[in-house]
Amino acid sequence: MYEITAYCKNNKVTNVFLGKEDIYSEKEKELKEKGITRCESLENLLKQSFEGKNVDFSNYVDLNMLDITDFEKKVYIETMNIEKGEVKTYKQIGEAIGSKGYRAVGNALNKNPIAIIVPCHRVIGSNMSLTGFRGGLDMKKEMLNNEGIKVKKEKVIK
Repeated sequence: MYEITAYCKNNKVTNVFLGKEDIYSEKEKELKEKGITRCESLENLLKQSFEGKNVDFSNYVDLNMLDITDFEKKVYIETMNIEKGEVKTYKQIGEAIGSKGYRAVGNALNKNPIAIIVPCHRVIGSNMSLTGFRGGLDMKKEMLNNEGIKVKKEKVIK
C-alpha cells in the first residue's frame, strides 16, 4: 500500500501527498504555520478510494479554499465528473471546458493539490497511454486496475 497523507483546514482538504514525495517534508512546516493540519479521517477515505471503493468526498471539498487559477478550477471540476471505472483524455477534458489547450490541462492536473479527490489518475493521453502522475505510474496503474480499468504495457485497454 502506498503512503497517502492529507491535510485540511476547517475540515476541508487543502493538500494530498502521495507516496514519499520530497515536497511533503518541505511543505509540512509551512502548512502547519497556515493552520492546516493532518486529516486522518480523510486519509482513511482516500485509502479506501485507492482500493477501488466508492467514496463520497463532497463534504471535504471546497475548491475555493485552494490556491488555484480559474482555469485549474474548471479542469478539476471536469475531472471530478469522471466516474470510477472510466477514463478521459486530456483532449476530452479540454474540449469539455471549451479549451484547445490540452497541454494546459495536463499542467493543471500536474499541479493538482488534492490528488485522488480530483481523480487525475483517470486522465490519460489520446493514444490511451498512461502519462505522468505525482504518485508514479505504478501507483496510477494500480489505482486504475482497482477501479476495473485494464492496463497493459502502460496503456489502457478498452
